[in-house]
Amino acid sequence: MGTKSGAYQDVYIKRQDEMVSLKNDVTDFCAKYIKPVHPENWDWSTRDFENPENDPTIAEARAIANVVYKDLLDEKHTEVDLSTMDNVEAIKAYLNPDSKHADFNMEEFAFALKVELEHGKIRDVNVTNNHPFLTAMIALAHMTESLTYYKRLKIMETEGEIFEIMRKIENLNDGKEEWYEELSKAEKELAEAKTGLVERLQKMDDIPVLEKIGD
Repeated sequence: MGTKSGAYQDVYIKRQDEMVSLKNDVTDFCAKYIKPVHPENWDWSTRDFENPENDPTIAEARAIANVVYKDLLDEKHTEVDLSTMDNVEAIKAYLNPDSKHADFNMEEFAFALKVELEHGKIRDVNVTNNHPFLTAMIALAHMTESLTYYKRLKIMETEGEIFEIMRKIENLNDGKEEWYEELSKAEKELAEAKTGLVERLQKMDDIPVLEKIGD
């Protein structure tokens, strides 16, 4: 029998010698870490992330980052040893709640979580079931390659949008005014995205140089 589009095939992980349903763990994790900072609509397993009003907040990003940061500092052996990830010292510095750029980092991390929720329930292939920790792991996997990843991604996506809008305008005889308005909005977004990248580059002084670069 086929799998329904968007359906999540439950996964069990071993935690403290017990098998835990990852599907159920989403709610448990959110109750423990998300609810205290986001009391309304706190359960990511049922939250409608297709609505921009439900995007991950900076407070939620900080709560998730603190969990990951603690795990990175934990010397105990776990089922998933996060300390073995590439460029772990840079990731630690990025997530460090005492970083002088912590506010900027967490605003960026919230955006990264928003992007990677595409691997959850809002797409046909549901990999994470909207689990905050797994979503964070996907984001950090990209950031181990470059901590400018999400700033550059925003620029790339906006440039692509501008290209397609211009193609649309070129092939229309009527109704171009509406698309010129969209073009103006996209160009403004691109300028903001480029400014964001410049700011990111200026706030790398407390993050170690990546030890591993490239594949």
